[in-house]
Amino acid sequence: MRGFDIGLSALRTHQRTLNTIGHNIANASTPGYHRQRVNLVTRAPQLDGTHLVGSGVDVGSIERLYDVATEAAILRNQAQLGQVGAELDVANSIESLFTPGDSSIHANLSDFFNNLEAVANSPEVQTVRSEFLASSRNLIDQFGQLNDELEQQRQTFISEISDTVNLMNGLINDIADLTQEIKVARISGQEPNDLLDRRDGIVSQLTQWADVDIQTMGDGREVVLVGGATVSVGNTTDPLLAEVDSDGRVVVRLFSQSRPLDLTSGRLGGQLEAVNATIPATQDRLAELAATIVRSIDQQYATGLPGSGAYGVIQGSRGIDSVDDPLISSGLAFPVIRGELTITVTAADGRRSSHRVAIDPYTDSLTDLATALDAIDGVNALIDSATGRLTVSAVGNQKIDFAGRVDDVPDLTSYTGTAQPEFSGFYVGDTNDEWNVTFNGSGTVGVTDGLTATIRNSAGQVVGNVNIGSGYQAGTAVEIGAGASLQFGNGNIISTDTASVLVTADPDNTGILSALGLNSLFSGTSIGNFALRQDIAAAPDLLAVSLTGHPGDASNIASLANLRDFRFAAFDDRTFVEELADFTADVGLEVQQLSNQKSQLESFNQRLIEAREATSGVSADEEILKMMELERAFQAAARFITSVDDMMNEIMRIIQ
Repeated sequence: MRGFDIGLSALRTHQRTLNTIGHNIANASTPGYHRQRVNLVTRAPQLDGTHLVGSGVDVGSIERLYDVATEAAILRNQAQLGQVGAELDVANSIESLFTPGDSSIHANLSDFFNNLEAVANSPEVQTVRSEFLASSRNLIDQFGQLNDELEQQRQTFISEISDTVNLMNGLINDIADLTQEIKVARISGQEPNDLLDRRDGIVSQLTQWADVDIQTMGDGREVVLVGGATVSVGNTTDPLLAEVDSDGRVVVRLFSQSRPLDLTSGRLGGQLEAVNATIPATQDRLAELAATIVRSIDQQYATGLPGSGAYGVIQGSRGIDSVDDPLISSGLAFPVIRGELTITVTAADGRRSSHRVAIDPYTDSLTDLATALDAIDGVNALIDSATGRLTVSAVGNQKIDFAGRVDDVPDLTSYTGTAQPEFSGFYVGDTNDEWNVTFNGSGTVGVTDGLTATIRNSAGQVVGNVNIGSGYQAGTAVEIGAGASLQFGNGNIISTDTASVLVTADPDNTGILSALGLNSLFSGTSIGNFALRQDIAAAPDLLAVSLTGHPGDASNIASLANLRDFRFAAFDDRTFVEELADFTADVGLEVQQLSNQKSQLESFNQRLIEAREATSGVSADEEILKMMELERAFQAAARFITSVDDMMNEIMRIIQ
């Protein structure tokens, strides 16, 4: 009878092996399926007389062919692919906003400066002014639109993060359910190969979204880790939660913990990088460019004059948070440094007098500045406590401006002569200064031989000498240097007489004019609310084209146009146009680098898949060969049983 048992063991074993081969063939195209192999073992021998005789064959195990290193590499690769894919999506979205074209920000920036130059060439043509104002509005509006579109992209990715977290929670629950089934199967002595394949398939999906790891504890329970944190132990799960923290960053944490997960890979990691770093960094750089353009334009524009001359009232378009705190911490739109603000008061008779106000943003408040301005004869300064805005106005029929023109009549406090000196021209020196006029003796202008006036700067250096004695014709302007001229009327000079005049290279070397929006072209404090001033947009005649107030002068507009070629330290010594071009190039380079990285990861992933297929894949040809071998073994086992049966029949016949 032992022969029958041996033969039957072979038949049963070969039948189970055949079933496994059939299972492999059936799942040859099933994603994530790992080929299974039947491992045969010799049955324990039995004692026959004094000999141990073999008792047949058994199935030792049905092994799932699984290479741990390869599978782990595939999961890491999928996590990296997910991250790079998300980052590439973000980069492509950003690049689409900055692609140069007819209606791009590049074209609008170019149009703005081209129209500035047109106004400088034809300041009296109203259509040219209107075209410039339209280009100004288009430029500043597009900056705001780009920022809004970037924020919309950010909100879209935040919504995707929420959807991703919900999807991941569903996958984690599925993994927990399968882990429990696998545990039960193992306790029952079964081999849960197909369950393991199903779970690994879900893990593979989950790894596309975040870095996932499965570890086995000492008690046999399996732990699922996402971003290094335990989200599942056995069939118990701790769901993920996406939220915005106190710093405005989107974070993902476990429901049971307050500490955010460190998610640096997978598509979720890429999405978090997009909403917390990539898009905000792009917005910050765009905002810096817009703010620098607005600040630079407004700072220069504030020193200009319209065709009607100086102003009766200059209203600030930008407020601050606190009028009594030092300016440095008061919430100014733009930074302010130590320096001086020069304001010019034009009397009803046309005479100008300049006054300087020292500003230290670390100690002076807006209230201090208003007080200092209000103390100047002919000037009123008022702060709107509700808006934090400063208004500077002239008293009576006088006018004010920040053009920094040389006073026509100098300070004559220490002057007793009857020949009144008068300055003219436009100072083109490098620094703000105060010039003093002294005389080499007393005498009569145009009569006394050798009578001269000497002009010195505040350091005592001679700026120029003017012969006002014999040969000089009263009322004749004589150039003394740096674009300024001096003339004397009829009368006498006293040797002890002195006169002084302020010469101004920069009416505001602190930045306070643009920070407060005094006589600005634009209003608003940030990229989200910058706008062309409504009063100027409605009345192009208000455009401050001049620096001198002379008819036909467009020197202020020319200075604004020159900003096209100015190099800014904030942009690493680049111009506006170069910074925008560099900005766009950086975005394009990021797209190219991520595309290359994705291609490399995809190529590596293909090699890993091929390596897995070599170990775990099903080859129909190989399985058919095994079937043929198994068929012969099965036939041999059947023939063995038949032979045993014939032998037993023959023995029974002999016995009978």
